[in-house]
Amino acid sequence: MRRWIIGIAVVIGLTGAFAQPLPPITEPLFDTAWPTWGRDLRRSHFASDFAGPNNPVVLWFRRNGALEELAIFEPEIWVPQHPATGLRYTSYTFYDAASGQITGSFGPFWGVPSTPIFMNAAVIVVDNRGNLVLTIPWLALMLSGGQYECLLFSPSPVRGVRAISWTLRGFPAYRTGFGATTDGFYIYPVFADNFGNIVFLYLAWIVVVDSNGNILRVIPDYGGFIFDQIPSAALSSVSGTQDGLLLLLGFHNGLVAAIAVDPFAGTIDYAWFTSIQDLSGDEVASDSVDRPIAVTSDETMAIVCGSNSGRVYGVSLADGSRQWEYQAGGAIMGGPSIGPDPGNGNEDTVYIVVRHSPTQSAIHAIRASDGAGKWVRVLPNISRCTPTIDRNGVLYIGDERGFLYAINPNNWVKWQLYLGAPIRVAPVIGEFDFRGNPTTFMFVAASNRFLYAIVDRSVLSTQSTPGAGGVNTAPRSGGAQ
Repeated sequence: MRRWIIGIAVVIGLTGAFAQPLPPITEPLFDTAWPTWGRDLRRSHFASDFAGPNNPVVLWFRRNGALEELAIFEPEIWVPQHPATGLRYTSYTFYDAASGQITGSFGPFWGVPSTPIFMNAAVIVVDNRGNLVLTIPWLALMLSGGQYECLLFSPSPVRGVRAISWTLRGFPAYRTGFGATTDGFYIYPVFADNFGNIVFLYLAWIVVVDSNGNILRVIPDYGGFIFDQIPSAALSSVSGTQDGLLLLLGFHNGLVAAIAVDPFAGTIDYAWFTSIQDLSGDEVASDSVDRPIAVTSDETMAIVCGSNSGRVYGVSLADGSRQWEYQAGGAIMGGPSIGPDPGNGNEDTVYIVVRHSPTQSAIHAIRASDGAGKWVRVLPNISRCTPTIDRNGVLYIGDERGFLYAINPNNWVKWQLYLGAPIRVAPVIGEFDFRGNPTTFMFVAASNRFLYAIVDRSVLSTQSTPGAGGVNTAPRSGGAQ
Protein backbone atom coordinates (compact mmCIF):
# COMPACT_ATOMS: atom_id res chain seq x y z
CA MET A 1 0.00 0.00 0.00
CA ARG A 2 1.14 3.49 -0.80
CA ARG A 3 0.97 5.91 2.10
CA TRP A 4 1.48 9.63 1.55
CA ILE A 5 2.14 12.17 4.27
CA ILE A 6 0.11 15.35 3.82
CA GLY A 7 0.01 18.35 6.15
CA ILE A 8 2.02 20.47 3.69
CA ALA A 9 1.78 23.40 6.15
CA VAL A 10 4.55 21.89 8.27
CA VAL A 11 6.97 22.47 5.40
CA ILE A 12 6.53 26.24 5.54
CA GLY A 13 6.90 26.57 9.28
CA LEU A 14 3.34 26.40 10.64
CA THR A 15 4.42 23.99 13.32
CA GLY A 16 2.02 25.43 15.87
CA ALA A 17 -0.97 25.73 13.57
CA PHE A 18 -2.51 22.32 14.09
CA ALA A 19 -2.65 22.75 17.86
CA GLN A 20 -5.11 25.64 17.39
CA PRO A 21 -8.92 25.37 17.18
CA LEU A 22 -10.40 23.56 14.21
CA PRO A 23 -9.69 25.16 10.84
CA PRO A 24 -12.45 26.64 8.67
CA ILE A 25 -12.56 24.04 5.90
CA THR A 26 -14.83 21.19 6.93
CA GLU A 27 -16.01 20.41 3.38
CA PRO A 28 -13.89 20.77 0.24
CA LEU A 29 -16.67 22.17 -1.97
CA PHE A 30 -17.44 25.88 -2.14
CA ASP A 31 -20.84 26.85 -0.75
CA THR A 32 -22.86 27.23 -3.93
CA ALA A 33 -25.89 25.46 -5.39
CA TRP A 34 -24.01 23.40 -7.99
CA PRO A 35 -20.25 23.66 -7.40
CA THR A 36 -19.21 20.64 -9.46
CA TRP A 37 -20.40 17.92 -11.79
CA GLY A 38 -23.17 16.14 -9.93
CA ARG A 39 -23.66 18.98 -7.42
CA ASP A 40 -21.78 17.31 -4.56
CA LEU A 41 -18.88 14.96 -4.00
CA ARG A 42 -21.43 12.15 -3.53
CA ARG A 43 -22.38 12.58 -7.23
CA SER A 44 -26.02 12.21 -6.19
CA HIS A 45 -27.55 14.75 -8.60
CA PHE A 46 -29.97 15.52 -5.76
CA ALA A 47 -30.87 19.23 -5.48
CA SER A 48 -32.03 19.09 -1.87
CA ASP A 49 -32.90 22.79 -1.58
CA PHE A 50 -35.00 23.29 -4.69
CA ALA A 51 -38.27 22.15 -6.25
CA GLY A 52 -38.40 22.09 -10.04
CA PRO A 53 -41.18 23.75 -12.07
CA ASN A 54 -44.75 22.41 -12.02
CA ASN A 55 -45.67 24.27 -15.22
CA PRO A 56 -42.40 24.79 -17.12
CA VAL A 57 -41.76 27.70 -19.44
CA VAL A 58 -38.54 28.79 -21.18
CA LEU A 59 -37.46 32.15 -19.76
CA TRP A 60 -34.49 32.59 -22.10
CA PHE A 61 -32.28 30.55 -24.40
CA ARG A 62 -28.85 31.08 -25.93
CA ARG A 63 -26.90 29.37 -28.68
CA ASN A 64 -23.99 26.96 -28.11
CA GLY A 65 -25.52 24.69 -25.46
CA ALA A 66 -23.05 22.92 -23.18
CA LEU A 67 -20.53 20.10 -23.51
CA GLU A 68 -20.79 19.14 -19.84
CA GLU A 69 -22.81 20.17 -16.83
CA LEU A 70 -22.57 23.85 -16.08
CA ALA A 71 -21.61 25.07 -12.62
CA ILE A 72 -23.22 27.79 -10.53
CA PHE A 73 -21.26 30.71 -9.13
CA GLU A 74 -23.97 33.13 -8.04
CA PRO A 75 -25.27 35.25 -9.74
CA GLU A 76 -23.75 33.53 -12.76
CA ILE A 77 -23.64 30.15 -14.43
CA TRP A 78 -20.39 28.88 -15.94
CA VAL A 79 -20.94 26.86 -19.10
CA PRO A 80 -18.29 24.67 -20.83
CA GLN A 81 -18.72 25.21 -24.57
CA HIS A 82 -17.20 25.10 -28.02
CA PRO A 83 -17.72 28.35 -29.91
CA ALA A 84 -20.15 28.26 -32.83
CA THR A 85 -17.56 29.82 -35.19
CA GLY A 86 -13.79 30.10 -35.36
CA LEU A 87 -11.35 27.78 -33.60
CA ARG A 88 -13.19 24.95 -31.87
CA TYR A 89 -11.32 25.12 -28.59
CA THR A 90 -13.04 24.68 -25.25
CA SER A 91 -13.96 27.81 -23.36
CA TYR A 92 -16.17 28.66 -20.41
CA THR A 93 -18.86 31.25 -21.02
CA PHE A 94 -20.35 33.11 -18.06
CA TYR A 95 -24.03 34.06 -18.16
CA ASP A 96 -26.06 36.14 -15.77
CA ALA A 97 -28.50 33.44 -14.69
CA ALA A 98 -31.60 35.64 -14.49
CA SER A 99 -31.24 37.45 -17.83
CA GLY A 100 -29.10 35.14 -19.95
CA GLN A 101 -26.71 37.99 -20.76
CA ILE A 102 -23.08 37.01 -21.33
CA THR A 103 -20.92 38.50 -18.58
CA GLY A 104 -17.55 37.08 -19.63
CA SER A 105 -15.62 34.05 -20.72
CA PHE A 106 -12.44 32.16 -19.96
CA GLY A 107 -10.31 30.12 -22.31
CA PRO A 108 -9.41 28.70 -24.67
CA PHE A 109 -8.40 25.28 -23.41
CA TRP A 110 -7.12 22.47 -25.56
CA GLY A 111 -9.45 19.52 -25.48
CA VAL A 112 -12.80 18.50 -24.03
CA PRO A 113 -13.83 20.19 -20.76
CA SER A 114 -14.99 18.92 -17.43
CA THR A 115 -17.46 20.86 -15.35
CA PRO A 116 -15.60 23.39 -13.17
CA ILE A 117 -15.20 22.48 -9.52
CA PHE A 118 -15.40 25.31 -6.98
CA MET A 119 -13.50 24.51 -3.80
CA ASN A 120 -12.94 25.90 -0.31
CA ALA A 121 -9.31 26.94 -0.09
CA ALA A 122 -7.96 28.89 2.88
CA VAL A 123 -6.05 32.04 3.67
CA ILE A 124 -3.83 31.12 6.63
CA VAL A 125 -2.68 34.18 8.56
CA VAL A 126 0.41 33.68 10.74
CA ASP A 127 2.81 35.88 12.64
CA ASN A 128 6.48 36.06 11.74
CA ARG A 129 7.24 33.13 14.08
CA GLY A 130 4.82 30.83 12.27
CA ASN A 131 2.08 30.91 14.90
CA LEU A 132 -1.47 30.77 13.59
CA VAL A 133 -3.43 34.03 13.91
CA LEU A 134 -6.60 33.11 11.98
CA THR A 135 -7.81 31.28 8.92
CA ILE A 136 -10.27 32.59 6.34
CA PRO A 137 -12.22 30.43 3.84
CA TRP A 138 -11.23 31.30 0.28
CA LEU A 139 -12.06 30.32 -3.28
CA ALA A 140 -10.15 27.99 -5.58
CA LEU A 141 -11.29 26.19 -8.70
CA MET A 142 -10.24 23.71 -11.35
CA LEU A 143 -11.14 24.17 -15.01
CA SER A 144 -10.94 22.04 -18.16
CA GLY A 145 -9.36 18.68 -17.36
CA GLY A 146 -11.32 16.66 -19.89
CA GLN A 147 -8.29 16.38 -22.14
CA TYR A 148 -4.71 17.64 -22.47
CA GLU A 149 -4.67 20.52 -19.98
CA CYS A 150 -6.29 21.77 -16.80
CA LEU A 151 -5.99 24.90 -14.69
CA LEU A 152 -5.80 25.41 -10.93
CA PHE A 153 -6.92 28.95 -10.13
CA SER A 154 -7.38 31.01 -6.97
CA PRO A 155 -7.82 34.80 -6.88
CA SER A 156 -5.39 36.65 -4.62
CA PRO A 157 -6.70 37.64 -1.18
CA VAL A 158 -4.40 40.66 -1.10
CA ARG A 159 -4.54 43.52 -3.58
CA GLY A 160 -1.48 43.77 -5.78
CA VAL A 161 -0.51 40.09 -5.44
CA ARG A 162 -0.92 37.87 -8.50
CA ALA A 163 -3.56 35.18 -8.50
CA ILE A 164 -2.58 31.53 -8.59
CA SER A 165 -3.03 30.41 -12.18
CA TRP A 166 -1.26 27.12 -12.82
CA THR A 167 -1.79 25.13 -16.00
CA LEU A 168 -0.93 21.43 -16.09
CA ARG A 169 -0.59 19.89 -19.51
CA GLY A 170 -1.35 16.25 -20.06
CA PHE A 171 0.96 13.31 -19.74
CA PRO A 172 -0.52 12.38 -22.12
CA ALA A 173 -4.11 13.41 -21.42
CA TYR A 174 -6.55 14.03 -18.58
CA ARG A 175 -9.91 12.31 -18.98
CA THR A 176 -11.59 12.50 -15.62
CA GLY A 177 -13.73 14.95 -13.69
CA PHE A 178 -12.27 16.53 -10.59
CA GLY A 179 -12.64 15.44 -7.01
CA ALA A 180 -11.27 17.09 -3.88
CA THR A 181 -10.38 16.60 -0.25
CA THR A 182 -8.98 18.80 2.50
CA ASP A 183 -6.91 18.53 5.65
CA GLY A 184 -8.68 21.59 7.07
CA PHE A 185 -6.01 24.04 5.94
CA TYR A 186 -5.12 22.96 2.41
CA ILE A 187 -7.40 22.00 -0.43
CA TYR A 188 -6.37 18.95 -2.47
CA PRO A 189 -7.93 18.65 -5.95
CA VAL A 190 -7.74 15.10 -7.32
CA PHE A 191 -7.78 13.87 -10.94
CA ALA A 192 -5.91 11.46 -13.19
CA ASP A 193 -4.41 10.88 -16.62
CA ASN A 194 -4.49 8.15 -19.25
CA PHE A 195 -1.41 6.41 -17.83
CA GLY A 196 -3.20 5.59 -14.58
CA ASN A 197 -1.43 8.32 -12.60
CA ILE A 198 -3.58 9.54 -9.69
CA VAL A 199 -2.67 13.20 -9.20
CA PHE A 200 -3.17 15.23 -6.02
CA LEU A 201 -2.63 18.98 -6.09
CA TYR A 202 -2.52 21.20 -3.00
CA LEU A 203 -3.18 24.89 -2.42
CA ALA A 204 -3.37 27.49 0.36
CA TRP A 205 -2.53 31.17 0.74
CA ILE A 206 -0.11 32.04 3.59
CA VAL A 207 -0.21 35.65 4.80
CA VAL A 208 2.51 36.67 7.27
CA VAL A 209 1.73 39.68 9.49
CA ASP A 210 3.60 41.62 12.17
CA SER A 211 2.36 42.33 15.69
CA ASN A 212 0.29 45.27 14.41
CA GLY A 213 -1.44 43.22 11.73
CA ASN A 214 0.56 44.70 8.86
CA ILE A 215 1.15 42.30 5.98
CA LEU A 216 4.81 41.37 5.67
CA ARG A 217 4.54 38.88 2.80
CA VAL A 218 2.08 36.68 0.92
CA ILE A 219 3.02 33.12 0.00
CA PRO A 220 0.86 31.31 -2.60
CA ASP A 221 1.71 27.77 -1.59
CA TYR A 222 0.67 25.24 -4.23
CA GLY A 223 2.03 22.21 -6.03
CA GLY A 224 1.23 18.58 -6.62
CA PHE A 225 2.34 14.98 -6.46
CA ILE A 226 1.49 11.65 -8.08
CA PHE A 227 -0.17 9.57 -5.37
CA ASP A 228 0.13 6.34 -7.31
CA GLN A 229 0.11 4.83 -10.77
CA ILE A 230 -2.18 1.93 -11.59
CA PRO A 231 -0.90 0.52 -14.91
CA SER A 232 -3.40 0.12 -17.75
CA ALA A 233 -6.12 1.78 -15.70
CA ALA A 234 -7.60 5.02 -16.99
CA LEU A 235 -9.63 6.76 -14.31
CA SER A 236 -13.25 7.50 -15.19
CA SER A 237 -14.50 9.40 -12.14
CA VAL A 238 -13.73 10.69 -8.65
CA SER A 239 -16.40 10.90 -5.97
CA GLY A 240 -16.55 10.50 -2.22
CA THR A 241 -18.14 11.45 1.05
CA GLN A 242 -19.19 15.07 1.34
CA ASP A 243 -16.23 15.95 3.57
CA GLY A 244 -13.87 14.31 1.06
CA LEU A 245 -12.23 12.11 3.69
CA LEU A 246 -13.02 8.97 1.70
CA LEU A 247 -12.47 9.27 -2.05
CA LEU A 248 -13.85 6.72 -4.51
CA LEU A 249 -12.08 6.19 -7.83
CA GLY A 250 -13.63 4.19 -10.66
CA PHE A 251 -11.47 2.88 -13.50
CA HIS A 252 -12.24 1.81 -17.05
CA ASN A 253 -10.77 -1.63 -16.35
CA GLY A 254 -13.40 -2.34 -13.69
CA LEU A 255 -11.28 -1.47 -10.65
CA VAL A 256 -12.68 0.55 -7.74
CA ALA A 257 -10.31 2.08 -5.19
CA ALA A 258 -11.15 3.88 -1.96
CA ILE A 259 -8.61 6.37 -0.63
CA ALA A 260 -8.81 7.45 3.01
CA VAL A 261 -7.64 10.90 4.07
CA ASP A 262 -6.77 11.39 7.74
CA PRO A 263 -6.20 15.09 8.47
CA PHE A 264 -5.21 14.41 12.10
CA ALA A 265 -2.50 11.90 11.20
CA GLY A 266 -1.70 13.86 8.03
CA THR A 267 -1.86 10.83 5.72
CA ILE A 268 -3.45 9.67 2.50
CA ASP A 269 -3.67 5.90 2.04
CA TYR A 270 -5.73 3.24 0.31
CA ALA A 271 -8.69 2.02 2.39
CA TRP A 272 -9.77 -0.87 0.14
CA PHE A 273 -9.98 -2.17 -3.42
CA THR A 274 -12.65 -4.07 -5.29
CA SER A 275 -13.56 -4.74 -8.91
CA ILE A 276 -16.53 -5.65 -11.07
CA GLN A 277 -15.15 -9.20 -11.26
CA ASP A 278 -14.94 -9.44 -7.45
CA LEU A 279 -18.39 -7.92 -6.97
CA SER A 280 -19.98 -10.29 -9.47
CA GLY A 281 -18.37 -13.36 -7.95
CA ASP A 282 -16.43 -13.94 -11.19
CA GLU A 283 -19.67 -14.17 -13.19
CA VAL A 284 -18.48 -11.13 -15.17
CA ALA A 285 -14.96 -11.64 -16.49
CA SER A 286 -14.38 -7.97 -17.26
CA ASP A 287 -16.34 -4.75 -17.36
CA SER A 288 -15.81 -1.02 -17.04
CA VAL A 289 -16.73 1.40 -14.29
CA ASP A 290 -17.54 4.15 -16.79
CA ARG A 291 -20.35 5.68 -14.76
CA PRO A 292 -19.58 7.85 -11.73
CA ILE A 293 -19.80 6.19 -8.33
CA ALA A 294 -22.63 7.70 -6.28
CA VAL A 295 -22.86 7.61 -2.46
CA THR A 296 -26.04 7.23 -0.42
CA SER A 297 -27.28 10.06 1.79
CA ASP A 298 -26.17 8.32 5.00
CA GLU A 299 -22.73 7.78 3.44
CA THR A 300 -22.64 4.07 4.23
CA MET A 301 -22.87 2.68 0.70
CA ALA A 302 -21.44 3.36 -2.75
CA ILE A 303 -23.41 2.61 -5.91
CA VAL A 304 -21.09 1.03 -8.49
CA CYS A 305 -22.25 0.31 -12.04
CA GLY A 306 -20.79 -2.29 -14.36
CA SER A 307 -21.47 -0.21 -17.45
CA ASN A 308 -21.56 -2.92 -20.12
CA SER A 309 -22.99 -5.84 -18.16
CA GLY A 310 -25.85 -3.74 -16.81
CA ARG A 311 -25.18 -4.73 -13.21
CA VAL A 312 -25.45 -2.35 -10.27
CA TYR A 313 -23.83 -3.04 -6.91
CA GLY A 314 -24.34 -1.64 -3.45
CA VAL A 315 -20.86 -1.55 -1.92
CA SER A 316 -20.08 -0.92 1.74
CA LEU A 317 -17.98 2.19 2.28
CA ALA A 318 -16.48 0.55 5.36
CA ASP A 319 -14.66 -2.27 3.59
CA GLY A 320 -15.70 -2.47 -0.09
CA SER A 321 -17.82 -5.58 0.40
CA ARG A 322 -20.84 -6.25 -1.80
CA GLN A 323 -24.18 -5.62 -0.10
CA TRP A 324 -26.45 -6.34 -3.07
CA GLU A 325 -26.57 -6.73 -6.85
CA TYR A 326 -29.19 -5.54 -9.33
CA GLN A 327 -29.23 -6.81 -12.93
CA ALA A 328 -30.73 -4.28 -15.32
CA GLY A 329 -30.39 -6.42 -18.45
CA GLY A 330 -28.78 -3.79 -20.65
CA ALA A 331 -25.85 -1.37 -20.85
CA ILE A 332 -26.05 1.50 -18.36
CA MET A 333 -26.10 4.82 -20.23
CA GLY A 334 -26.97 7.36 -17.52
CA GLY A 335 -26.83 7.73 -13.75
CA PRO A 336 -26.61 6.57 -11.11
CA SER A 337 -28.53 9.33 -9.34
CA ILE A 338 -29.80 9.07 -5.76
CA GLY A 339 -32.80 10.89 -4.32
CA PRO A 340 -35.65 10.50 -1.81
CA ASP A 341 -38.96 8.75 -2.37
CA PRO A 342 -41.50 10.74 -0.29
CA GLY A 343 -44.16 8.06 -0.76
CA ASN A 344 -41.93 5.50 0.97
CA GLY A 345 -40.51 7.30 3.96
CA ASN A 346 -38.05 9.33 1.85
CA GLU A 347 -35.95 6.21 1.38
CA ASP A 348 -32.90 6.63 -0.87
CA THR A 349 -33.71 5.49 -4.39
CA VAL A 350 -31.12 4.87 -7.11
CA TYR A 351 -32.02 5.76 -10.69
CA ILE A 352 -30.14 4.44 -13.72
CA VAL A 353 -30.78 4.79 -17.45
CA VAL A 354 -30.46 1.50 -19.33
CA ARG A 355 -30.43 0.58 -23.01
CA HIS A 356 -33.79 -1.18 -23.46
CA SER A 357 -33.82 -1.69 -27.25
CA PRO A 358 -32.07 -0.21 -30.31
CA THR A 359 -34.50 2.74 -30.21
CA GLN A 360 -35.44 3.06 -26.53
CA SER A 361 -33.97 3.48 -23.06
CA ALA A 362 -35.56 2.70 -19.71
CA ILE A 363 -35.28 4.26 -16.28
CA HIS A 364 -34.81 1.74 -13.47
CA ALA A 365 -35.65 2.74 -9.88
CA ILE A 366 -33.79 0.67 -7.26
CA ARG A 367 -34.12 0.76 -3.47
CA ALA A 368 -30.69 1.81 -2.23
CA SER A 369 -30.83 -0.13 1.03
CA ASP A 370 -31.23 -3.61 -0.47
CA GLY A 371 -31.09 -3.35 -4.29
CA ALA A 372 -34.74 -4.28 -4.80
CA GLY A 373 -36.25 -3.08 -8.07
CA LYS A 374 -39.05 -0.56 -7.48
CA TRP A 375 -40.18 0.19 -11.05
CA VAL A 376 -39.05 0.45 -14.67
CA ARG A 377 -40.24 3.11 -17.11
CA VAL A 378 -39.50 2.63 -20.82
CA LEU A 379 -38.89 5.98 -22.50
CA PRO A 380 -40.12 6.69 -26.04
CA ASN A 381 -36.56 7.31 -27.23
CA ILE A 382 -32.92 6.63 -26.44
CA SER A 383 -31.50 8.58 -23.49
CA ARG A 384 -27.92 9.06 -22.32
CA CYS A 385 -28.84 11.66 -19.73
CA THR A 386 -28.20 11.33 -16.00
CA PRO A 387 -31.36 12.26 -14.05
CA THR A 388 -31.37 15.26 -11.75
CA ILE A 389 -33.64 14.97 -8.69
CA ASP A 390 -35.33 17.85 -6.85
CA ARG A 391 -36.20 18.05 -3.16
CA ASN A 392 -39.55 16.35 -3.77
CA GLY A 393 -37.89 13.37 -5.44
CA VAL A 394 -39.00 14.40 -8.96
CA LEU A 395 -36.66 13.25 -11.75
CA TYR A 396 -35.70 15.51 -14.65
CA ILE A 397 -34.19 13.73 -17.65
CA GLY A 398 -33.76 14.38 -21.37
CA ASP A 399 -33.56 12.13 -24.42
CA GLU A 400 -31.92 12.02 -27.84
CA ARG A 401 -34.99 13.48 -29.57
CA GLY A 402 -34.86 16.62 -27.44
CA PHE A 403 -37.66 15.85 -24.96
CA LEU A 404 -37.26 16.86 -21.32
CA TYR A 405 -39.32 14.83 -18.84
CA ALA A 406 -40.36 15.40 -15.23
CA ILE A 407 -41.17 12.03 -13.62
CA ASN A 408 -42.54 11.66 -10.10
CA PRO A 409 -40.88 9.13 -7.78
CA ASN A 410 -44.01 6.95 -8.08
CA ASN A 411 -43.31 6.56 -11.85
CA TRP A 412 -45.99 9.00 -13.07
CA VAL A 413 -44.94 11.47 -15.78
CA LYS A 414 -45.56 14.97 -14.47
CA TRP A 415 -44.86 16.84 -17.73
CA GLN A 416 -42.69 16.82 -20.84
CA LEU A 417 -41.20 19.67 -22.85
CA TYR A 418 -39.68 19.60 -26.34
CA LEU A 419 -36.38 21.48 -26.74
CA GLY A 420 -35.34 20.52 -30.26
CA ALA A 421 -31.94 18.80 -29.89
CA PRO A 422 -30.46 15.85 -27.95
CA ILE A 423 -30.33 16.36 -24.17
CA ARG A 424 -27.32 14.40 -22.90
CA VAL A 425 -26.17 16.54 -19.99
CA ALA A 426 -27.99 16.40 -16.65
CA PRO A 427 -30.21 19.42 -15.93
CA VAL A 428 -28.86 21.80 -13.28
CA ILE A 429 -31.06 23.47 -10.65
CA GLY A 430 -30.29 26.63 -8.66
CA GLU A 431 -31.90 29.69 -7.13
CA PHE A 432 -31.37 33.28 -8.32
CA ASP A 433 -32.91 36.68 -7.82
CA PHE A 434 -35.49 37.41 -10.54
CA ARG A 435 -37.64 40.54 -10.43
CA GLY A 436 -36.72 40.99 -6.79
CA ASN A 437 -37.73 37.48 -5.75
CA PRO A 438 -35.72 34.29 -5.10
CA THR A 439 -36.59 32.06 -8.05
CA THR A 440 -35.70 28.46 -8.90
CA PHE A 441 -34.13 28.04 -12.34
CA MET A 442 -33.47 24.86 -14.28
CA PHE A 443 -30.76 24.99 -16.93
CA VAL A 444 -30.88 22.45 -19.73
CA ALA A 445 -28.41 22.02 -22.60
CA ALA A 446 -29.84 20.76 -25.89
CA SER A 447 -26.66 19.22 -27.26
CA ASN A 448 -24.06 21.84 -28.20
CA ARG A 449 -26.74 23.96 -29.89
CA PHE A 450 -28.90 25.67 -27.28
CA LEU A 451 -28.87 26.46 -23.57
CA TYR A 452 -32.27 26.93 -21.95
CA ALA A 453 -33.29 28.60 -18.68
CA ILE A 454 -36.59 27.14 -17.49
CA VAL A 455 -38.80 28.47 -14.68
CA ASP A 456 -42.33 27.88 -13.47
CA ARG A 457 -44.93 29.85 -15.43
CA SER A 458 -46.12 31.56 -12.24
CA VAL A 459 -42.82 33.47 -12.19
CA LEU A 460 -43.95 35.47 -15.23
CA SER A 461 -46.94 37.03 -13.52
CA THR A 462 -45.35 40.50 -13.51
CA GLN A 463 -44.01 42.54 -16.39
CA SER A 464 -40.79 44.00 -14.96
CA THR A 465 -37.55 43.54 -16.89
CA PRO A 466 -34.86 41.09 -15.71
CA GLY A 467 -31.69 42.63 -14.34
CA ALA A 468 -28.31 42.24 -16.02
CA GLY A 469 -24.89 40.89 -15.28
CA GLY A 470 -22.90 40.05 -12.19
CA VAL A 471 -19.27 40.53 -11.17
CA ASN A 472 -17.05 38.00 -9.41
CA THR A 473 -13.38 37.81 -8.53
CA ALA A 474 -12.73 34.68 -10.59
CA PRO A 475 -10.92 34.73 -13.99
CA ARG A 476 -12.57 36.62 -16.79
CA SER A 477 -10.45 36.75 -19.89
CA GLY A 478 -7.34 35.35 -21.52
CA GLY A 479 -6.54 31.68 -21.49
CA ALA A 480 -4.34 29.03 -20.01
CA GLN A 481 -1.11 30.72 -19.03
